[in-house]
Amino acid sequence: MEWEDLENLRFEFDGEIIQLEDGQAVVSYGGASEDRYTLQNRVAQGDLNGDGYDDVVAHIVLATAGTGTFHLVVAVIDNGQGGEAQAPVRVGDRIVMDRIEVRDRTVEVVLFDREPDEPFTVISRRQMLEIDFADPEPAVAVIDSQPLESLPPPGPDLPEIDIRFDPGAIGAIEAGSIEFRQRQTYTVYISAGQWFTATLDAPLGVWLDVRLEDHVVASGTERFQHVQAELPATGPWKVTVVSAHAGAAEYKMAIEALPPGSEYPPATTPTETPDEVELPDQSLAPTSDGTAPVVYFTFDDGPHPVYTPQVLDVLAKYNARATFFVVGSLVETLPRTTQRIVDEGHTLANHTWNHENLAGLPREAFDETVGRTQAVLGSRATNCLRPPYGSLDAFTREWAAEHGLVVQTWDYSPEDWLQPPAAEIAQGLLDHARNGAILLLHDGGGPRTQTVLGLDMALQELTSRGFRFEPLCT
Repeated sequence: MEWEDLENLRFEFDGEIIQLEDGQAVVSYGGASEDRYTLQNRVAQGDLNGDGYDDVVAHIVLATAGTGTFHLVVAVIDNGQGGEAQAPVRVGDRIVMDRIEVRDRTVEVVLFDREPDEPFTVISRRQMLEIDFADPEPAVAVIDSQPLESLPPPGPDLPEIDIRFDPGAIGAIEAGSIEFRQRQTYTVYISAGQWFTATLDAPLGVWLDVRLEDHVVASGTERFQHVQAELPATGPWKVTVVSAHAGAAEYKMAIEALPPGSEYPPATTPTETPDEVELPDQSLAPTSDGTAPVVYFTFDDGPHPVYTPQVLDVLAKYNARATFFVVGSLVETLPRTTQRIVDEGHTLANHTWNHENLAGLPREAFDETVGRTQAVLGSRATNCLRPPYGSLDAFTREWAAEHGLVVQTWDYSPEDWLQPPAAEIAQGLLDHARNGAILLLHDGGGPRTQTVLGLDMALQELTSRGFRFEPLCT
């Protein structure tokens, strides 16, 4: 058989006759509902029925409207006068195929899959399947299964990248793209006793690994996307982004290292406003009931030992109250900073235990991260949950409600975690300030000097316009 024959293969699947043309076929069910079949550039050859002719095994991906991405193995039997496609065998949904081979009249398929309770984006094991096409209904057997962490890396890691902080800075932002089973290592020189934080914004399946020789702060097998620790040794620490994500993934990582001995440094809120900033002079009429308009400031990813106190100082300066969506593991690490939030009239809400992406998270893991955070907040907790990255799936609101929580998103964020200039942060807040607007900023997860400056500038102007600043969750 020639490749052109496979590109125009005809076969039956789930009662439908599928005719490929140039390697693709689309079955439409009206509107946006359709099934798309695509021939992959992965085939195997060998005699499957002992007639002396080489048969062909093709790999086809079926993408359906919202229900899955299924991988099919199709045997095409060559009788010397052309090929006849057998019934396709479905080998997995949203998996990563490794190889297909013909051995002893059977087909051996090696693929990467997940445990039954895993999110679809997370790959956790390698399986070897054996498919016997001798029967009308091909028999599929699992002949080997290994956890992903027990396998050696597939090849050379990506070249290491040295992280250099700008003069006077204590952190940096890195971004990149990573494929399944790749490892991207960053090196950063940190001294013993420094507090280190790394926060990863990436899909589930992309994790952090932080270590210096035998000192392992976080292993990539532990599935952390947020790591904070006082480092025990001096040296070039390796911060590695590890991918067990099914497919290519974009990520951004914020890292910072506080000066030695500064677990609870004094809050030295910057107050200088750049000369070039021009804040508009606008007025706002009272609401229809005669009260002053209200804006709800919210802060994610804290508490932080440096920036949360700075944010609190700015809020106090303008008699502003806000809601802090806190990460449970950081609350446990920084109890005094957390209590200061409450003592100064602000409210606390749930932002998961370790900044997990809730979309696709199994129920058990959802209950663990949300419930554990509510427990550490105790009587200080409100009934609000903000999913990290604003990421939701079909179950998030329902499961949150069973914990007595309401999912709370936002109307606008200046994306301050990317560290735009303070003037840009302030301008965005002013442009989107309306009665009842929910504004999102960050007091944790990375360097927040520009956020603190921008907040100060925006609150000064909004105060002059007559706004009130109240907690969103009470």
